[in-house]
Amino acid sequence: MFHELIFYCKELESFLLRNQIQEFVEGEHDSFFAEEMLKTIQTESLKIPNSEKQKYPNLPWEKMDTMWQKDLARAYDYIDLKMLYYICVYEIPKFTKTIKLEIR
Repeated sequence: MFHELIFYCKELESFLLRNQIQEFVEGEHDSFFAEEMLKTIQTESLKIPNSEKQKYPNLPWEKMDTMWQKDLARAYDYIDLKMLYYICVYEIPKFTKTIKLEIR
């Protein structure tokens, strides 16, 4: 159940490292890929039952479940690319590290 979530987080991290992305530019494929990966990560997080999430209270489940609506979508069809980059580079790796430690 957690494995798919971790898999997609690691895929996003690998993509950023492999391509040495320093920022996202409007209309570039890199930002589109990151957007799609974050949607997938959020979808996977939403699939995990609350009963399982409660077993790991140190993880930011609410943030994972609402990141798209609260942090990224700033206006109709507009994505905040600076926030997208921040989440991809800082939040996702931190979440991945924490979840891997917690579920052991």
